[in-house]
Amino acid sequence: MGIDLNCAQILIRARKNGVSFERMATLGRQGLHANRPALISILRGAGYELPRDRERALLDPTSAYAEEFLGLLGAREITAIDANGFEGAQIVHDMNLPIPDGLVSRFDLVFDGGTLEHVFDFPAAIRNAAQMVADNGRFISFTMANNFSGHGFYQFSPELYYRLLCKENGYSVESCIMWEEIRGSRFFEVPDPEHVGTRIELTSRSGTYLFVQARRVGSVSRDYVPQQSDYVRHWEAALREPRESGGRGGLRSALKRISIFRSAVFFLRDLRRTSALRPLYTEAEYRRRRLDRNSRGFLTPLEGLRVRL
Repeated sequence: MGIDLNCAQILIRARKNGVSFERMATLGRQGLHANRPALISILRGAGYELPRDRERALLDPTSAYAEEFLGLLGAREITAIDANGFEGAQIVHDMNLPIPDGLVSRFDLVFDGGTLEHVFDFPAAIRNAAQMVADNGRFISFTMANNFSGHGFYQFSPELYYRLLCKENGYSVESCIMWEEIRGSRFFEVPDPEHVGTRIELTSRSGTYLFVQARRVGSVSRDYVPQQSDYVRHWEAALREPRESGGRGGLRSALKRISIFRSAVFFLRDLRRTSALRPLYTEAEYRRRRLDRNSRGFLTPLEGLRVRL
């Protein structure tokens, strides 16, 4: 867990856009996994004036952690929360378990820099994180998307965060960004699948990271259970369908509700792709959904930022 050059670029962007780092909690003590001279160059390019003592502190090879960098972004109180104290966490707590009352609504920013994918009871852990944020504060997650199988317990989809960190659960997602770990590639803002009316399925050439920033706007419930938006849309459409038994519309509606007919339709659709053509079709579909191709035009490239390694 930790902050690399790409996460650092987006955190600097978040600070510039008004995110308060003043009272922050980090899930795990955050390492600074960035080329230090390159980080200093990025900070100066973003308008930060670094006195010589701050520059020396960032360049210090014995300092493995990110407190100095986070302090430059305005952090005055940094509380690391971890299941074990071996890295110097101020609070030792297993995020699989409910947080103590003293942590509820306590922080301006709760930052997950690559911890939650390692927590078995992810729903419990992210609910804990969401509860720790104060009113109008932010939850930020820097985590794994595609091609990191085996790194932790989980890899994540943007829609998971859009559905959990929603108005009904006291949050609003302000930014959802994905990028591939390829030098010079672009960062892409990923919209809410509910707003575009379809799934946004993305493949990639390399390891892909996900950065989510959400603002707390109301009450958070430990009992809130999200549902994927396209299923909700289908359920609501089914409720709106005419229930009369006569007529073509009524017959179609009735057939849709019979599982054997639905299965037959899917089988016939699949049959159109012969076994000889299937590998070509599968490869073409994979390429079409690649993050860097943005073939359906849903993604918005971030201006002025490129992936650094």
